[in-house]
Amino acid sequence: MTDVRLSVTEEIGVPRSGEVVVCGVPVSSDGGLSVLVDGSVAPHQELWRRGGWAGLAFPVSVGALGSVSVIVRPAGAAGPPPAVTSSASVSGLSLSTGVVDVELGLAPFSVAVPALGLPAVSVVLVDGDGVRHAAAVPDDGVTVTQTGPLLAEVALSGRYGSSWAFTARLTARAGASAVDLSVGLVNDDDAAESEVSEWAVALDTGAVATAVTGAFDAAHRGVPPFAVRHRGEGHPRGIFATSQVVEGSDWEDASEPDYWTRWEWAELHGRQAVNWLVASRPGGADDVTVAVHRFAENHPSDLAVSPSGVTVRFWPADAGPLRLTQGAAKTRLLRVAAGDDRRAGPTLDSPLVPAVDSVLPGYLPYLPERYPNLESHIREELTGWYQSGQSLGFHDFGDSVQGITSGPRTGYSANNEHDALLALALHYLRSGERAYYDSAQAYADHLCDIDLIHHSVQPHEVGGLRAHGRAHVHYVTARTASGSVRTSIDTGHLWTEGLVLFGSLSGSSVYLDAARRVADCIVGLVDLGWTRPEPGPRNSGWPLMALCAVASATGSSVYLDAAERTAKAALAAQRPDGRWMSRLGLADDYCAWQNAVLLTGLARLQALSPSAEVAAAFSAGARALLTLGRNRDGSFVYLSRFDYRWANRSALIREALAVAYDATGDDAFLRAGLAGGSRWYRPRGSAPALSNDVAEWRGHLPFLLRAHEAGLLTDLPDAG
Repeated sequence: MTDVRLSVTEEIGVPRSGEVVVCGVPVSSDGGLSVLVDGSVAPHQELWRRGGWAGLAFPVSVGALGSVSVIVRPAGAAGPPPAVTSSASVSGLSLSTGVVDVELGLAPFSVAVPALGLPAVSVVLVDGDGVRHAAAVPDDGVTVTQTGPLLAEVALSGRYGSSWAFTARLTARAGASAVDLSVGLVNDDDAAESEVSEWAVALDTGAVATAVTGAFDAAHRGVPPFAVRHRGEGHPRGIFATSQVVEGSDWEDASEPDYWTRWEWAELHGRQAVNWLVASRPGGADDVTVAVHRFAENHPSDLAVSPSGVTVRFWPADAGPLRLTQGAAKTRLLRVAAGDDRRAGPTLDSPLVPAVDSVLPGYLPYLPERYPNLESHIREELTGWYQSGQSLGFHDFGDSVQGITSGPRTGYSANNEHDALLALALHYLRSGERAYYDSAQAYADHLCDIDLIHHSVQPHEVGGLRAHGRAHVHYVTARTASGSVRTSIDTGHLWTEGLVLFGSLSGSSVYLDAARRVADCIVGLVDLGWTRPEPGPRNSGWPLMALCAVASATGSSVYLDAAERTAKAALAAQRPDGRWMSRLGLADDYCAWQNAVLLTGLARLQALSPSAEVAAAFSAGARALLTLGRNRDGSFVYLSRFDYRWANRSALIREALAVAYDATGDDAFLRAGLAGGSRWYRPRGSAPALSNDVAEWRGHLPFLLRAHEAGLLTDLPDAG
């Protein structure tokens, strides 16, 4: 194993001291590891190892807007790590950071942090009939997911009454005077849609004399009761939601001394709430700070304080009923910290995240000096993506809505089309730009919460991803070997590569767990005879890629076996001329990008389990893509309807051309993918970017690397 070089940059102007960083790093050996931070050996905790990656936790200190270098190398190369002086441990139902101890209760679920003066935290739900339910966790609903010198974590699962499931994850980092609580609300009711009146976390802090909070960076101290109300009323798409502080008395300015010099710019950002509240107790007792992750984006929400405690309303009662589709599982995160810590909120929203400095193998490296217009175009796509609605609110945060303004698909969600999450993760790995990481995390969280089906009355749907539709659900008829079924999933919309990659680089097990559930769903569909090239070859191609990604990450033969069975069905449907046809109404038609998806899926399988049959089918299909899959002007065929969407740009074709070039060495595949020049790219300034636009780069980046290495790549023309 060679050195893996990382850089950790502080981007929000808050100095960090000993912050425990959690991340994944690529590793190529099974031995122990050493971590060097700015040249000095640092303590570390290995969280997991799988699929060529290792999850690590290690402390980093960095000044405001500063940067430190991190090197991960085989153990022994830099001597043994120093003794760990602080610890994060799990004992029974207690967690310790070395600074604060946390006690857990189960029935009802509660969290007590005596050192913070916090007797109890309770998680409550008010159902549609006004009945109040406290979360309860059975003894077998407790799983210790991490225990070690730097990071300790407990996952819990239980219920609110009889109708809603409850999940939680409590995390403690060594040396911190704070704990993080992730809370999930799972609709496992058998109705198509169920509703609640309110969902909240109540913190019994004891008596509260005054509290400090604010909006658009202005901080004010007042006497409770009062609340910060955050609603999506500032913009028709919710991009700039608004906040206001309601009620309270005896207000005084508690802002930073130089606030007045920057208030105008803060207000232009939208009157968004600060995401923290500091409760001060009478008699000189210690303050308690409560911070809510992405509070100003997951609207509607409230951060309220009363004379007896603090309440975080993830869904406030005055916002109307909260309706969740069957199987949805919304998750929110909060932090409880000791003292007056107004930085707890910003650091919760923006923890330190290492960027891998080495070149990402298989994808075009970050070369702004050589390809300035191309890199500018990529950066512009990210800006357009944010404009498309990454802040749509509680249900849709992380997703976007398709840009369709008329017809039956108006208002349809995008739902990670073509694995946009994968493209965002690739952009972050090659550029190190934090905005890509934040957007990928938002999308990954949305996938796990809203698109992933956690429960369904139709067993075949569990673990699948919703295709798209209004409120993320659209039911259609699907054919199986045993007859037709009504379903909201489509084998042409099941992706795991982005979840696997982001789970690897983030260090979190949540995303790989979600990817495994998607793969388990596909295995079940294969058993039903569902995964086959109908209505199009993508219905085998995407499952092949999804199964191979999880097989590589887990080493499980179950997923590889299902991939081989999927490939066998696909090969049986291949025409003698090498093409696969799409079923469209009464006619079969050829679609180049759907053939490309299947070709890429076959290439993924061939890399894991080589087969002469698959190799022959891939070769015939790739050659057909060149000879039969193009129009006279060199553009690729979508359908016989020349005016149908994506006639001239679908980088999924480029992805298949890249793997075909790898297999054959024939640069005709590269030249075909370069023909047409800028037609391959979304026109600049055309509209806000959607999932499809972002996802194009999953195909562009591997293709452009091959073209770059072959000396065929030129920069885009300057749009100016």
